[in-house]
Amino acid sequence: VGITEEDMRQLQVDTLEDKTLATLIDRIKQQQPRVIGLDVVRDLPVGEGQEQLEEIFRHTSNLYGVGKFTGLENDAYYQKIDPPPILGTEKRVGDVSIMVDDDGVVRRGNFFPTTGEKGVPSLGLILAHRYLVENGYKEKTAPSGDLQLGEVVFPTFEASDGGYLNADASGYQILMNWYHPSQSLPQVSVTDVLSGNFPDDFFQDKIVLIGYYTISVKKDIFYSPFSNKVKNQTPRGMFGVEIHANLADYVLSSVMDGKPLLKAVGEPIEALNLTFWILITGILVWLLKVIKPPLALVGAGLTLAAILGWFYGQLNYHIFIRGWWLPIFPRTAMIITAIATLFYIFRERNLEHIENLELKIKERTSELELAFRDLQHQKNQLLEQQTQLIEQEKLAFLGRLTAGFCHQFKNPFYALKYSFQTISNLLSDVEKLETEEARENLKITKEFLSSMDEPVDKLELLFKLILISPTRKNIVWLEAKPNNFVSSIIASCFRFKFLDKTRPNIKIEKELDSALEEKILVPQQLEIPIFNILDNALDALLNRINEDDFAPFIQVKTRKLENQWQITIRDNGGGIPESIQKSLFEPFVTTKPETHGIGLGLWISKEMIHQTIGGQISVAVKEEWTKFTLTIPFK
Repeated sequence: VGITEEDMRQLQVDTLEDKTLATLIDRIKQQQPRVIGLDVVRDLPVGEGQEQLEEIFRHTSNLYGVGKFTGLENDAYYQKIDPPPILGTEKRVGDVSIMVDDDGVVRRGNFFPTTGEKGVPSLGLILAHRYLVENGYKEKTAPSGDLQLGEVVFPTFEASDGGYLNADASGYQILMNWYHPSQSLPQVSVTDVLSGNFPDDFFQDKIVLIGYYTISVKKDIFYSPFSNKVKNQTPRGMFGVEIHANLADYVLSSVMDGKPLLKAVGEPIEALNLTFWILITGILVWLLKVIKPPLALVGAGLTLAAILGWFYGQLNYHIFIRGWWLPIFPRTAMIITAIATLFYIFRERNLEHIENLELKIKERTSELELAFRDLQHQKNQLLEQQTQLIEQEKLAFLGRLTAGFCHQFKNPFYALKYSFQTISNLLSDVEKLETEEARENLKITKEFLSSMDEPVDKLELLFKLILISPTRKNIVWLEAKPNNFVSSIIASCFRFKFLDKTRPNIKIEKELDSALEEKILVPQQLEIPIFNILDNALDALLNRINEDDFAPFIQVKTRKLENQWQITIRDNGGGIPESIQKSLFEPFVTTKPETHGIGLGLWISKEMIHQTIGGQISVAVKEEWTKFTLTIPFK
């Protein structure tokens, strides 16, 4: 619904009054449109009918107003504009900010002008979203973090997408395909609506936008990619309400009609594309060097470059209409490459006439031999230095490992020594004491003996871990279902942890990928890192089990990838101190007390995954959550 210059003349106003606007919306509302977008600023009353307009705002649940929620401080031209109070309170507003390129043309859609909790969607997006939701399409967040409606993911615009270079990529922008030139959408004027001069079902089940189609009153007009379509005429601008209508139509066409999204291929692909065409042009022009006449060679080279440029333009066009934007610069690069190659050919020809070819070859051969000998010498020096560095690193690591072992060995060793001395002293005095005292000493002796179990077990575990060689390649493959393999280790860990104890209320959630229900070859050694990580998670949860409002939780996920599969283990046991996160996988690093851990479990787990199994292990910490990810290759 366009508010035109003719409407302003007939109504004898320069801005629609609240009463007129309320009557207009009520007339549209009677035909039951799906959603109405009011691209008219109404943060303050205008003329008569304020209460009537507020009543319309309050009782039209599918009506959305506008505001401008971005701006520059102390800049009157870019100030923020508040939405209508009622629509703002009910969060039925969209932002009208529009991103304009440096040449004054609008090529991007502005989904969310700002990001974060205060981010307000643009008017076009919120209207399309309401329409799609009512048609059964669901909103999701894609794995990339982008907005997904139905099966369509809208990729976020990056600063160097397509032909852009360091553009303003703030908020959530997208590249747009434009389907409607200026004033090509179904349109009716305000006067026609108020007089009833429109079809009975004109608005039914439609998205209806109301906005200005004027230049004198509201200079809300922009250039679009369609603006230069008409030759020998002043470029035709597109009104702001049409910009939002095009954005809504682009979203609907992509989701409901399957029209392709406009996407950039990314800088690596652009670089490969440019390199490919430069190489092709250079090689083909180089093959023309058999043409002897200089003018014929130049003509053939430039003609070939022009043909390749035309072919690239046609290819680029067909790729573009399928939704991919490749820069047009390779066409210019082809001409430059052709000219550079021709210059090089002429240079080579001149050199052939100036210098004796045999002498040149001998000199070049001599230079290459000297260079080869020099490179060989440098290579030998580098290999020698590399060998020395490796040996030094091995010795340094062995020193750290030995020092850590001795430190860990000292505590349990002296605990055993002093315990044995205490027992000897007590037993030596049994005969001198009364019977009751002797029994008491015997009781104390038993307690000392019991306390010796833990350091003895620690010594035994320490020596077992030292004797294990996590880098050995003797891997055993089991034919098993990955999900069953992981589930059995979880059950085994819980049984071992709470063998003679009451199991606390720890929630464990398993999300196992159904694609891993078939039998494959699973490395048996994988049970070591899984068991170790689960055991550490249970220890962390038990340390917090008595905290108020604490709900211990472990989550285990499996996921099938293309050539690998993953296991993710997450717990809320309090995270890992930042001071040891970087050295977490080094030997003798632990957050547990010395009597409960020796800090070799994660080191052995990493060596087992990396060296023996050939996979990857990583850890991520966020507040009180810790997540380990194990990636295992398929055999």
